[in-house]
Amino acid sequence: MTEGSVVESSEVSEILQGLCARNVSGDIHYALSSEQIKTARFRFLAVEENAICIDQPHNVDEEVSVESGESITIYFTQGNDRWSFESRVEKMRRIVRLNDKKRVVGMALMLPAQLRIQQRRSDYRVGVASLGQYCRIMRESDRARGACELTENSYPCTIRDISACGMAVVLFAKGLRNAKPEMRFFIEFEMGDGRGIRVVLANLCHTETIGAEYKQLWGLRLVPMPAVDFEEQKADIAHFVADVQRMKLRRKR
Repeated sequence: MTEGSVVESSEVSEILQGLCARNVSGDIHYALSSEQIKTARFRFLAVEENAICIDQPHNVDEEVSVESGESITIYFTQGNDRWSFESRVEKMRRIVRLNDKKRVVGMALMLPAQLRIQQRRSDYRVGVASLGQYCRIMRESDRARGACELTENSYPCTIRDISACGMAVVLFAKGLRNAKPEMRFFIEFEMGDGRGIRVVLANLCHTETIGAEYKQLWGLRLVPMPAVDFEEQKADIAHFVADVQRMKLRRKR
């Protein structure tokens, strides 16, 4: 499917239900008529007869001031594509039934008539959860940019997916409860090619709780490290990503 492709109403509900089943995160853009469009994060919760329900949008830097009846744009990631749809806030607070026992306060949006691919990712992302790609993560020093804090603990995690520009990791983040977007972390991992351990530096983009005991999914974007050729580093990871993709294609034959 190419950039600019549109999914019409016959498939919209099915795609949105899949997003809700996986509690996929997205971005809501509002105040669209102003010079400074505002944004917030949310999770898809449920598809109802004439509405898509999300949890209450949040922004760590400012209060979310979206209003009932306001026109909004929703962005989310599906596969290797960035998707969007236009909608309107139908109800600011709605009780959403997640299962027989649990209900939460969410927000109801008008069910869109179509979804559009907004942007195709320039870097291919491959899932490696089945490969058991273990890694360790450590916070960058507050005192020395580009260096790790020697007294800081490191935390074991697994890589869920990876691209030349970033990765998603799963970890028990009890010791990192204060982690916020834009904080930087060193990630240490191997790629199974016999060339030893790699170390990269990455910005934390978003976090999502996925289980009990502070189990979280983190999205991280790679950033340049001192005295390291960043383009060469990304090319190294891209080579690994291509190898994994070829392996998966062979298994399907």
